[in-house]
Amino acid sequence: MRPDFNRLRLFFHVHRARSVSGAAAELHVTQSAVSQSLAKLEDELGAQLFVRRHRALAPTAAGDALFALVAPFVASLQAGIADLQRARHELAGTLRLGAPAEFGAHRLPALLASFTRAHPGARFVLQLGHPSVLVPLLEEGRLDLAFADVFEARRPAATRLAGLDVVDVMDEALVLVGTARRERELLDGSRAFARLARAPFVDYHPGAPAVRGWFRHHFGRTPPQLDVVLAAESVQAVLGAVEHGMGLGLVPAHTVERALAAGRLVAITTRRRTLSNRISLLRVLDRTPSRLEKTFAAFALQSLGGA
Repeated sequence: MRPDFNRLRLFFHVHRARSVSGAAAELHVTQSAVSQSLAKLEDELGAQLFVRRHRALAPTAAGDALFALVAPFVASLQAGIADLQRARHELAGTLRLGAPAEFGAHRLPALLASFTRAHPGARFVLQLGHPSVLVPLLEEGRLDLAFADVFEARRPAATRLAGLDVVDVMDEALVLVGTARRERELLDGSRAFARLARAPFVDYHPGAPAVRGWFRHHFGRTPPQLDVVLAAESVQAVLGAVEHGMGLGLVPAHTVERALAAGRLVAITTRRRTLSNRISLLRVLDRTPSRLEKTFAAFALQSLGGA
């Protein structure tokens, strides 16, 4: 006959406490219930498990052997139950995120590190890319959340577009730059639309949405044709190409502060205010978010809103 698990559990506590009364107190049952279960277990096994010595129970060789079998299982079971109970209160799981290259490489890691310190069970998979790549992945369910940059005029703080919830997170200043030598060769101090439109540019996408956004912001129109000598989905690649004189490029202002101060690069400005690149958080409207997703989204909006 196989011994009853509840009797094995009672035996475990009696062996550990070396006392029927101690086990009864741990388990919140009566001493008689413990004694009866222990007696039935000994009958089932056909072996004496304890002997009484000086008001304490001493395990027999059979008792020690049984404890060696039962103890690892009971300990593992208790640990597993504790993990299940803790999981109800702790956030755990994996979030699939999308983000622009510069934002994802430089701003987002600090945010993710801060979040995982508060929620050690959180894990992330990060896809970097242009919104034209990230938005379809989000709509297809291959991303849970996506950060996207928008090179255009200001929008309301929260809008709904094409089945997506779009919440503005932060703005970062963008500046069109080139080397001093290339600025002289291409513009010679001029900021006229026609002259600027003929310059070669380095952008993040062959369609040059960043540079077109800059023209739209500063002149209210875009050139019908732009000479994009290099398209690279990387701020560092764009900066490197600009510094080697390939053309003009639009980059976050914080990435060129030292180069501008040292005179290695020149900012191409007009009388209009500096263009802002808006980072927004995108979520699919008709999908129920997990608790981890909702918590992270709220954390990101609060943290980056003050960045």
